[in-house]
Amino acid sequence: MPLINPTELRRLINELEALDQAQAGADTERRREDLHYTLCVSTGIREPARAVEQARRLLAPRREALTSAA
Repeated sequence: MPLINPTELRRLINELEALDQAQAGADTERRREDLHYTLCVSTGIREPARAVEQARRLLAPRREALTSAA
């Protein structure tokens, strides 16, 4: 599995979510493709939708961390 920088992963996901709200256009679509590619490389998953899901899963707070903090 590739080494993952959580800060960079969060930035990629945030930018992708912002593009989902942006007006559609050639530049927007090209950037979305670039972000999907980068997420695929970052997570080691070839399918963009699965790579986004994995990135979100990696960024989600762990149940153990939430329990021990309480």
